[in-house]
Amino acid sequence: MRLDPKDRKFLTDWKEKRETKFQFILGVTLQVILGALTYKLVITYFMGGIFDTTDFILFGIIGLILGIVVGFLKYRKNEKRYARLKS
Repeated sequence: MRLDPKDRKFLTDWKEKRETKFQFILGVTLQVILGALTYKLVITYFMGGIFDTTDFILFGIIGLILGIVVGFLKYRKNEKRYARLKS
């Protein structure tokens, strides 16, 4: 089967990344946590609200849970694509 350059690049990149499943999921989780916390800070700043530590912690926990779920789903999606392209 002929692969386009985008698929070939994915195969070479994912071949290395799939070895470290925990690090991949942790990286995605950290990105989601930082995104959620940044979102909370920006919304609080522009709405003129008072910075509340409990809201900040709540958004961090939500980001953690969401990040783990998104990390697992993204890993699984990439594994399926890798298996499809390898066969």
